[in-house]
Amino acid sequence: MMPHTKPVTGIILAAGCGSRMGSTKQLLPFENTTILGRVIATAKASMLDDIVLVLGFQADSIRAALDLDGIRVVENPDWEKGQSFSLAAGLSTLSGRTGGVLFLLGDQPLVSVHTINQLVSVFQTTDHWILVPRFKGKRGNPVLVASPLFSRLICPAGDAGARILFQEYGTRTQSVAVADAGILKDVDTPADYRNLSGHVSSPRR
Repeated sequence: MMPHTKPVTGIILAAGCGSRMGSTKQLLPFENTTILGRVIATAKASMLDDIVLVLGFQADSIRAALDLDGIRVVENPDWEKGQSFSLAAGLSTLSGRTGGVLFLLGDQPLVSVHTINQLVSVFQTTDHWILVPRFKGKRGNPVLVASPLFSRLICPAGDAGARILFQEYGTRTQSVAVADAGILKDVDTPADYRNLSGHVSSPRR
């Protein structure tokens, strides 16, 4: 991983139970790995300076099934209360040198390495506090948040996640156009999972 003037940590949010899927979607097979395994592999292949994985539901099973070498893992005991509790759990692990956090969703295996690197690179040269990727005008994930806003996110607010900041800090938010439809595609239902077929078997560049 390459050092940056403003170091960026990737926090992978993977604590939920996937109720609409009806199974532990983090461990559903996806080509040569699993859905969460692909997100982890993509993060490892990127320019992120550090990676934190937030687990909750079936944490022990996920730890046993995946190669988490080089990943810092934190468990969120309040995962049922909403995504913002996972954001707070991940942020609690950071050092004072972290300049920003890229919040990756554990059920978005199609986000490319290039998209992550693009967001990290833009962050190094911008004064904005929130970077949001857009594909053909549609906002997606992952979202990058600068350190001045960490104190706002460390106080959980249900399932809102980083969205609570978008309206309040609209003037400090920058959209980043990306050529990556994967930022819009999360895997919530069996139909979403079926639609993953036909994608490449290595982290998308």
